[in-house]
Amino acid sequence: MQITGLIASALLLLVEADTILAKAVIHLSDFHTRRDLEQDMKRGASSMLRRAPQEQDQSDNSLLGVTSSPSELNETIAKACIDALEPLTGVENDGGLTSCFNILQFDEDAHTFEADLRLYQAFEPRGSFANISVNDIMISLQFPSKTMFQSLTKKKRDLESRQSNVGMLEIQQYTLFGFLAEDLDLKKLNDTQIMSLMLPDIKLNTAESQRAVSANITAGDGAWFVIGEFSRDFNPSLVTAAAAADAISIAVPYKLPGVTLGIFPTGLIITGAWTFIFFLAYGFGTLGRIKYRDAYRKRMAASMGRTGAKL
Repeated sequence: MQITGLIASALLLLVEADTILAKAVIHLSDFHTRRDLEQDMKRGASSMLRRAPQEQDQSDNSLLGVTSSPSELNETIAKACIDALEPLTGVENDGGLTSCFNILQFDEDAHTFEADLRLYQAFEPRGSFANISVNDIMISLQFPSKTMFQSLTKKKRDLESRQSNVGMLEIQQYTLFGFLAEDLDLKKLNDTQIMSLMLPDIKLNTAESQRAVSANITAGDGAWFVIGEFSRDFNPSLVTAAAAADAISIAVPYKLPGVTLGIFPTGLIITGAWTFIFFLAYGFGTLGRIKYRDAYRKRMAASMGRTGAKL
């Protein structure tokens, strides 16, 4: 009974220890993964910003050559955005805002890209945004699960300092640096699938004293990939969230299940613990059977001796 109780207690302790250790190692692994991704993003951003001027071809993408000055680059992007947004006759969001999103640089080998995002006041706000100042509007970006980003620069135009008679007013400008997960094999993807991984979901947010106000900028509310990388290749019916999910499933390498120990060293620790429990239980059982056999032989020998039978 004491041996059985000892084994049961040991099993319970080991099971609890395995669970706690697994959770701790998983959280630690997630922490290191996030930290490594952030460090990779910072290194990629620094290398992209420090990239030396290089000769480019004379295609549409060369409009954003690194030899251009920042002011010329800004004017080029602004003109392309205005030209692409002018045909709009309305937007779905109540804020009356439209957006222009472009990829300035894309490094397939490093899985990094630099993007330019601009918001314009194209139409009069209505509905829940009717009495909200443009300066009080914030945006939130959400990329696909395998895409991380950080904002390198942000410019917010002062509403009072702008001309009120201009039809398309730029109110916010962001320079974004993005990082595609290293486990994605981008060579398996076409341009449409890669664009799907880079395209953000833009949400407008603001807060009133009584209630929160929000709206989304849909694909029809903006201009996308009009200059720079993938210029003029955007198709809103093809570059979607569903396309991004399909791209991730295609680009992530297949891992045959059951051939590894899982997250190292968690899998090894758990497997080793259960192996130790098995041998411990098997060893105690074997020892008990040996003792029972010896006791049985002694009882039989004593019984044969009392009866006078020949052993």
